[in-house]
Amino acid sequence: MILPRAFSRAVVTAALTAAMLAPAAAVTPFAAAAPAPHVASTSATATRPVTGAAAWPALRQGARGVDVATAQDLLAAAGHPVNADGVFGTATTRAVKNFQKSRRLAADGVIGPRTWTALAATLRSGSKGRAVRALQRQLGQEGHRLAMDGVFGAGTGSAVRAVQRAHGLPVDGVAGPRTWAALLAAPGRPSGDVFALRKRIVATARGQIGVSEPSGCRTYLKDCARTAWCAAFVSWTWRKAGVPSAAVPKTLVARGVGLWGQRNGLFHRTHPKPGDIVVWGEPAAKTGGHVGIVVAVHADGRIDTVDGNYRNKVTFRKNIDPHTAKTRSHRISGYVSPRGA
Repeated sequence: MILPRAFSRAVVTAALTAAMLAPAAAVTPFAAAAPAPHVASTSATATRPVTGAAAWPALRQGARGVDVATAQDLLAAAGHPVNADGVFGTATTRAVKNFQKSRRLAADGVIGPRTWTALAATLRSGSKGRAVRALQRQLGQEGHRLAMDGVFGAGTGSAVRAVQRAHGLPVDGVAGPRTWAALLAAPGRPSGDVFALRKRIVATARGQIGVSEPSGCRTYLKDCARTAWCAAFVSWTWRKAGVPSAAVPKTLVARGVGLWGQRNGLFHRTHPKPGDIVVWGEPAAKTGGHVGIVVAVHADGRIDTVDGNYRNKVTFRKNIDPHTAKTRSHRISGYVSPRGA
């Protein structure tokens, strides 16, 4: 991670901000509108009744995130093995179609309400396997700290009952279709227009360009003058843009952001999108690393980023080649997407 040094605080003028917000040719950025009002974070005790088909997210090829990883584990549990990498690619599409055929559903490769209902295995105390691991992953997104060990023990049962109480369901500790629907429509996910969420992340990051040590960075981390703060900056940006606190990495270590993404099925090696966190250095590395926010993706694959604690300030970096660029000897290992995006 870039080490901080004492620098006076830089002030970004309105003209500079406007210039940074203007989209470049042949680039796929988001228009940098003013950030929308925050989405209030919610806990596992918030009540949100779940009804009918609207509760289930629709997933298809190209989708990424925790819900995809959960579907992949459920497919494997149903006898259609696929890696739970959180990326809905051709292998996952093939597994979905095969599963749909086995259940006499329309084999369109899209995981909609009927496919979700068929996939949602009923789980209870003593259940084991990848379906339980999928359940534990979703419970973790609502703030329940559970080991993803694939064993339905006392902790998993307690978390299931808490979710059921929160959503006005019968509190029996059994994860059936209604409990699955509640988890997949949980308050911890960015609801509504994901495209708009990514726009807010980009606008929020761009709006901080030029903020520096020793005092300006305290917005992101109180002790930033003595502590590396790139990880704190990306987490602050996501929260400020409306990503619920439960769905934001809570580590001050750059490699920890990548590990958090891997554990939650949000980390991917390629295909960055504006709003993603870019991770420099392997998540499993013992030292080093750096993180920033992707704010634009060019037609040739190059990216623009806004990084906290890069040369001791929030820095706009242009035309980065993900395949060759280095930051303090670290190459880009991958990206972490907002949940559900």
